[in-house]
Amino acid sequence: MSTKKVVVNQDTCIGCNTCTLIDPDTFELNQTTFKAQVKKQPETIGQATQSAVDCCPVGAISIVDE
Repeated sequence: MSTKKVVVNQDTCIGCNTCTLIDPDTFELNQTTFKAQVKKQPETIGQATQSAVDCCPVGAISIVDE
């Protein structure tokens, strides 16, 4: 069984803040680049994290096998 990991593509992210509003436990805005980053990897991919991935307007967030 593989472990899932949340990844934010910094080149694609536009810093819209949507993911941080949907799942503030997992995502935060970097105060230097003003782009999203993973604050804490979730133990399991819950509905909030999946919603943040699905709602990203530029598709910068993905869930990958670790």
